Amino acid sequence: MRFNYEISYAGPDDEEELWGRCVALAGLFREPVPPTREVLTLVGCAPAGPPADPGATRLEDMCVLVWDEERPVQYWGLTHVVVLARRPHAADPSLTDVVVEAVVEPDDGPYELPENPRFELSGGWPSVPYGTCTSVSGLFAERPEPPRYPMTLIGCEPEAPMLAALTDGEDEYLLIGALDREGHAMGGHSLYWRLEETRPSVLGGTLVDIVLADGVDEPPPPAARRAWEEWYEGGRPSAPNAWAKYPVEERKAWLCFNRGPGFQYKGKEHDRTGGTYHLDGRFVTDAEGLHCAMGEALTGPGGYFGYDWHSFKMHLEGGYGVGLPFTLVWHDADVARKALADVVHNLDNGLPYFEEVVGLMRQWGVTVVLE
Repeated sequence: MRFNYEISYAGPDDEEELWGRCVALAGLFREPVPPTREVLTLVGCAPAGPPADPGATRLEDMCVLVWDEERPVQYWGLTHVVVLARRPHAADPSLTDVVVEAVVEPDDGPYELPENPRFELSGGWPSVPYGTCTSVSGLFAERPEPPRYPMTLIGCEPEAPMLAALTDGEDEYLLIGALDREGHAMGGHSLYWRLEETRPSVLGGTLVDIVLADGVDEPPPPAARRAWEEWYEGGRPSAPNAWAKYPVEERKAWLCFNRGPGFQYKGKEHDRTGGTYHLDGRFVTDAEGLHCAMGEALTGPGGYFGYDWHSFKMHLEGGYGVGLPFTLVWHDADVARKALADVVHNLDNGLPYFEEVVGLMRQWGVTVVLE
């Protein structure tokens, strides 16, 4: 029996403990569910920072910190913030009420307001103080539980930790690593182990099928199956640009490949420093293609060096095979410069994504040569 997935537990020291293997996952691929957008009012904002700034209409992610008299007691995230209106605060015209539309990421609790709450606002990356407000109308609204999408581990062969988890009922944070046909790691996803059912496997023998309450975090969409199957059949490519023929959704899936459980973190002592790397920019027509090409330039065909701006920055900090300083020669750079001209990551500075990535590398000491 071929086992195509390994389930493991990542401990606090990044040591992995194998929980078991399974033949297939039912429910791995899923269309993304659009997040619910809500309308909130930031009441009594001090006239400083983007929320109260008349020129700011679209903001990057924001944080609302709720303080008691001594410390912050709640952390609320607001993502994809759009400013709908501003008006003078009724009780104090020097303050501003700001109406926004955003996706609310609730704090884990408790939800009771302290006796004399103070609200601090911040945003951007790194975090920039946005000022204060007296309250946030709509923040503490009742919200339905997010929908659950069960996933079934088919043909599972449990190890001792999984056997124990089948009876103790405790939730755990696990990693699921997909293996290609040769048994090499080809991708990794995380999930919470919330057991719903265990039954004899449809594949027979001593195997079991395990139903979990939720699927993996950030599941690949059905459109990614073609790229997934190509990597599974052929393994890590030996030539660059195997990803280039795919549209955006499949390029996103490609960026998950070769990460494996734990994303192959090795530590800074294993980094190669110095040297010159060449990025083939002919097919960099979107942000996903930029990171596919960047991963291949730095770590070889099919290689990985971050899937977005934040993870790319984390990789520049070291521990992922390539360390600072080094030189990157970006061939056909105008392809990305033009294609990403209207793609903006940081709404505070408004730079196109290409310029943002190049600036980040230079800031960290990478010599970037654009050709």
